[in-house]
Amino acid sequence: MAAEEADHFRSLARPAVQDVLQHFWIGDETSGQIVNTWHGYAGKLPDERGGLWERATLYVALENACRALGDPGLAARLRADWTRTKTVYTAKQLEACGQPSHTNWAADDAGWSALMYLAAYRATGDHDALDRARGLVSNAFDRWLDDDLGGGMWYRDDHHAKSLYQTALVLAALRIHELTGDSTFLERGRKCYDWMESHLLREDGLYWCDYGRDGPAGKTRPKDIHEAGSVSFLGGNMAMGVLHAHLFRSTGDDLYRRRALRTADSLLPLLVAPGGVYINDRDAWSDGMFAGDWAREVLSLPGIHPRHASVLKATAESICQNARTSDGFFGGSWSGPPDGEGSRWFVKNSKPQQLMTSANSLGMVVAAAVLEVPK
Repeated sequence: MAAEEADHFRSLARPAVQDVLQHFWIGDETSGQIVNTWHGYAGKLPDERGGLWERATLYVALENACRALGDPGLAARLRADWTRTKTVYTAKQLEACGQPSHTNWAADDAGWSALMYLAAYRATGDHDALDRARGLVSNAFDRWLDDDLGGGMWYRDDHHAKSLYQTALVLAALRIHELTGDSTFLERGRKCYDWMESHLLREDGLYWCDYGRDGPAGKTRPKDIHEAGSVSFLGGNMAMGVLHAHLFRSTGDDLYRRRALRTADSLLPLLVAPGGVYINDRDAWSDGMFAGDWAREVLSLPGIHPRHASVLKATAESICQNARTSDGFFGGSWSGPPDGEGSRWFVKNSKPQQLMTSANSLGMVVAAAVLEVPK
């Protein structure tokens, strides 16, 4: 294979990263930061520090890009932004969750923040980042994990539903166990994983997104999966694949490898558009959060079919060609267009100009670049 072919998606990722940085980074590489946003926008904010989980979506994408591209400038930016975050928040604030926390209101917010802290630990080696991840995940388990509905974590304090969004906290817990040896995180993470496998797994191999006292939300319309609306959740399905792959590698039990392959295969009938591009179904602000891990951990499994890498690559290509605005934002409609009435996500107010929308689309582009990292 020619060198330029082997580096094609990394070549796509580099300008895409710069596009997003030009809009969502202020200052230089060594002392700057991700722009503070609220609901994805900069300006006059209810909290001048911005939304913690919002910046997490871009931080995770940039950390994946740093690993895929080996860019020292990105490494410097990751150090700078983490320094900013630990400076403007106390340790207690970074570890807090629930409605009174004003930072990590629900399980998904807490999960994105925990993944950001772990990304900061990988990028900087700062044990404060690992400690904050431990504290936040532990507090989230304490607050939302119980035996009601058979187990699992409540999505938020109102105890209305348990959700596939808990995958972020579960993945963080398994990684904390791997880093520290603390078996409490493995035990509680496995409890949530087992609950999702027993309560959210569908007959077609996908996972329901929400589960309440009447069972899965949308159980009478299982194929109601489309751009900007879904009873499932692409990001959560990818996360379950990553959890399966993690457990396969940590235990050696082939059951988990088979589950990961099943999850990958289940995406093709309902979560891939006719053009071979993933459908950004449930959440334009988080459907790309696990794409880098998907590329590294699931698409490298023994027995995985090459078509799954092809779908990821086609999605990255389409985002760059069809979902980029003329001034370098990225929309949530991955087959295009990036904005206007033709974009369901634009109509539903997930705009390219919101940090989370551009960050998650960037995450898919970067994930294709991950596939080109030399083994």
